[in-house]
Amino acid sequence: MARLRRLCASRSGNWNGAPVDQGEFLILTAQYGSERRHVDVTNRLKEMARHDVTFRLDYRTFGVDPDEGHAKALRIFARGPNGRERMFEYIDGSVIDGTRFRGWGRGEWGNGGWSGRWEGEERDRQ
Repeated sequence: MARLRRLCASRSGNWNGAPVDQGEFLILTAQYGSERRHVDVTNRLKEMARHDVTFRLDYRTFGVDPDEGHAKALRIFARGPNGRERMFEYIDGSVIDGTRFRGWGRGEWGNGGWSGRWEGEERDRQ
């Protein structure tokens, strides 16, 4: 039964058949680093999302260290169904789950609209 669930998940979404690209939030941008110094990693995240629904974040994930010697995080800024911007923060070691985001595997996101505020309007820490 577990094998059948994994097969269904790989074909249509998660184990109960829900499509993986039908998340609640639309990604505006992805930034990696600290408030002091961060870089746009939206395009790299799109590449990774096309291959995996989930992955573990570590210092090698994006191949860049924008604030050497300081703690860093991936911040995904997204727009929710209520139209408000929301920030999802992932520290090193966190698992990024793309099922929360609309169009994740298709890369139909990251086309702008971010407020530019590192803190975002609403927060969700992972």
